[in-house]
Amino acid sequence: MKSNWQCVKTSCDTVSPKAQMIGDVLRLSLILEASCAPAPGLVDIDSPGAHPDMDYETLTRSAVAIGPSLRTMADAGVHHTGRPCELLEKIRAIGLEAEARMYQATSGVNTHKGAVFSLGLVAASAGHLFARGGRLDPLGIAEGVKAMASGIVARDLIGLNQSGVDLDLLSHGERIYMKYGLTGARGEAEQGFPTVINHGLPALEKALKKGSSLNDAMVHSLISIMANLDDTCVVHRSSVEILEQVVKPRARTALAKGGMMTEDGRRSILLMDEEFASLGISPGGSGDLLAVTLALHFLSFLT
Repeated sequence: MKSNWQCVKTSCDTVSPKAQMIGDVLRLSLILEASCAPAPGLVDIDSPGAHPDMDYETLTRSAVAIGPSLRTMADAGVHHTGRPCELLEKIRAIGLEAEARMYQATSGVNTHKGAVFSLGLVAASAGHLFARGGRLDPLGIAEGVKAMASGIVARDLIGLNQSGVDLDLLSHGERIYMKYGLTGARGEAEQGFPTVINHGLPALEKALKKGSSLNDAMVHSLISIMANLDDTCVVHRSSVEILEQVVKPRARTALAKGGMMTEDGRRSILLMDEEFASLGISPGGSGDLLAVTLALHFLSFLT
C-alpha cells in the first residue's frame, strides 16, 4: 500500500559519536554482505548473480549513500525516551530518506530497501541500548527490535484480509502475505530476528572459530540462513515452489556436507551459485539477514 510517511529532513552531520559508530558498523555490514562470494543468486564481488540490473559497484554505492541515514536512525535510538512503538515510527520516517538516497545513488534500482528496514531497527535498538550503558550483545539488540516491532504484522498485514484493498496498490511483501501467509521482514523483526539468532549468527561464529576466513564464514552463514528462511524475495521473483523445492533443499544439502568448511560443501555451494544465477533465483531476504547477522556480530565489539 502507499506509504503514509512523509520524508523528514535530518542532520546527518550532527549525530552523537555513539550513533556515528553504530551507523558506520551497519554500513560496513552492508558492504561486506555484498562482497562475500560465492553468494548463490545474489550480487557479489565476482558476479551479478541473478541481477542483470546491478553489480557489486552498484551495491557499494548504495551502501555508502544509505550510511548517513543509518547513523540518523541510531541517533534516534540514542535520544528516544518514549515507547518502543514511537521509535519505530521515527525509523520508518527516516527510512524514506534512506530509500531516496539509495535510488539517487543507483539510478532508480532497488538495492537495499529491505535492508534499510531491518538495519534501521537494529540501528535504533543499538543506539537506545548503547546510550543507556547497555552492552551491545546480539540478544539485547534483538530484544529491542522485538519491542519496537511488536504488533507490526497485525497492523500492516493481517488487516489486509478484511480491507478489500486493491491488490495493485500492495507492495510485493503485502501481496505475498495475502497469497501465502508469509510475513517476510516484518515477521522476522517482530520475533527478534530468529533466523539470525538461531542460524545465521551461530553459523558465522562457528566458522570463524574453526579458522575460516571472514569471506568463507559469511558464505557459510548465508547458506544457513537460506536453509531456514521463508524468503519472500525468492517467492516474488520465482515462486513458493522454488523456495521449498530448490532453495531450501540445496542449502540444507550443502550444510549437511559441511558448508564452506569442507570441499564437498564448497562444491555444492558453487553449484548452487551457478544454478540460481541461470534460473534467476534471488534470495534477497537472506542477503538482508546476512547483513543483520554481520551487524550484530560487529556491534558486540563496541564499548
